Parts: sequence; structure tokens; C-alpha cells
Amino acid sequence: MSELFIPRSIVVRQALPADAPALAALHARCFARPWDEGALAQFIGVPDCLALIGALRDEPPQGFLIVRVAADEAELLTLCVLPDHRRRGLARALLGAAASQLRGGGTKRLFLEVDEQNTPALALYRTLGAEKVGLRSAYYEHGADAVIFSLALSGPGSDDGGRKRQLTMAKAETGISRLERLCAERGLRMTGQRRIIARVLSEAEDHPDVEEVYRRASTLDPRISLSTVYRTVRLLEGAGILERHAFGDGRARYEPVGHGHHDHLINVNTGEVIEFHNEQIERLQEAVARELGFRLIGHRLELFGMPIKKS
Repeated sequence: MSELFIPRSIVVRQALPADAPALAALHARCFARPWDEGALAQFIGVPDCLALIGALRDEPPQGFLIVRVAADEAELLTLCVLPDHRRRGLARALLGAAASQLRGGGTKRLFLEVDEQNTPALALYRTLGAEKVGLRSAYYEHGADAVIFSLALSGPGSDDGGRKRQLTMAKAETGISRLERLCAERGLRMTGQRRIIARVLSEAEDHPDVEEVYRRASTLDPRISLSTVYRTVRLLEGAGILERHAFGDGRARYEPVGHGHHDHLINVNTGEVIEFHNEQIERLQEAVARELGFRLIGHRLELFGMPIKKS
């Protein structure tokens, strides 16, 4: 990505903790599920985050972004511009200023996630030179997919990670961002240890119980205690961010909500949980509900079985 020219009519500055109330009000005018003052404050003025405010000269804030940095990569957590100030170059100026600061600090790549229906953002990211590297199906609560872009901040050929690394980062970091976004929308404060626990849960392809979450989290931060994991999991479950399952083995298992509808088959020999979706079962359950005079609004199906021995 080359340096972007920022018009003299636009001013971009670093966000300060005192800006949190104004940014919360701005966020509320841009999103149906906004972040409150407390949620935004945890990202302002901390070492691993970059928060920038943009406005037309001599006017109050009209847009801002927040980026989180991890090693030599970064991810865009939120970017918003007031509806009546869009198409004036504010979003482009904010991203350009962020890219310049990140590049100066040694960051090589910025990951951006956007609603597939957000045509202006898709066009902006592409004009900046960002490449599509991933897709998360039904990522948003309204059912839209999330498109993952990767924006190179250093010169051609300087990224030694390659496309495989891009895809890995896009998959892992965006899942974390989604859990953190849900926490922010519900007003939950995300500490460093909670972020690690959220990362473990978002990357899990099985259905871990609390003890397994603790085992994985403690490899990332040995200071995390089992009680912290218990409290965090209960907090996320109570906020509707995690879903709890009981698969008959006496352990509560967890997975993030919004994972897409699926049913479960449990291997009673090993405890393995297999996710599946079957259209015949879906239609049959709807038919049963109609016969009994109901409209089906949801269901949960768990099958328990033993592997068939091959002869």
C-alpha cells in the first residue's frame, strides 16, 4: 500500500480516554448494536491498540477507527463515519493515517472484515489494494457473510508469510473479533485474560468443557487460573455469547452462538461430538410441529451412537 494523501480539509488525530463518550455517541449513530463508552474506553490509550478520530477541520468528531496490533500484523476492530458525512474521504483518511502509523511501527499487514452487503466499504478496501483472503458464512446476526481482506503495509515481496499465513490469520483473528464485538455490544469489559479465553473458544473446532478451555488458555498465559476461566465462561454464557451443551457425559460443553444451525451426533465410546445438518430432519420436525398446531421457531437435536464395526 502506498502512502495516501489526506486532504487539508480533514484532520485525523489520536483518540484520548476523554473522547470515549463522544465516540460512543458517534458509534450509536452508525450501528444498530453500538459499543458503549466502557467498551470503547478499553481500546483507547492501550499499547496494543490504535484509535484515531477523523473530522472536517474545526468540526467535532465525525468518524473514528480502532485497530489492534499483534506482533507484525493488525486487525481493524471498528470503523465508522456519521451517515451525513460519508463519501467525503473521512474513512479513506482514517485508514491512510492508521496504515502510516502501523507501517512506522513495523506492522506488515492489516486485516479488515466487512459485511458482504456493505458495497461502499468493499469498494474502498479494494481501491486501497486490499485482497480478499477469506469468508465467514452467516457471520452477522442478520445473516450476512463477512468478507475478510488483507492489506499489505510494506513493499512488494516483503511479506514472508505468504497467502497461507493470511488465511490462517483471517480465520483466527476474525473469530476472536466477533466474540469481542459481541462482548462490546453487551457492555462487557474485555481484559487480557478474557481475550485469551475468547480466542480459545473461537478457535475451538470441538466443544470444549471448562477444564479443556483452561488447559488451552494456560498454554498461552500460565497466569490464567481455572476460576478465571469458570467466571469468564459463565459471564459469556449469561450474556448470550456462548451456548452450553450437555452431551450425557456429565460435562458442560461450550460453543459460540451464531455458529450456524446444526445438530450433534455423540460417539458414546469416545465422547467425540460430530456436527451435522440434514434437510430431511429439518423438514420432518417442521411437519411434526404443524401437525400438532405449532409453528417451529427452533429446535435442538442430539443423537447418541456407537461406531458400526466394519466386517
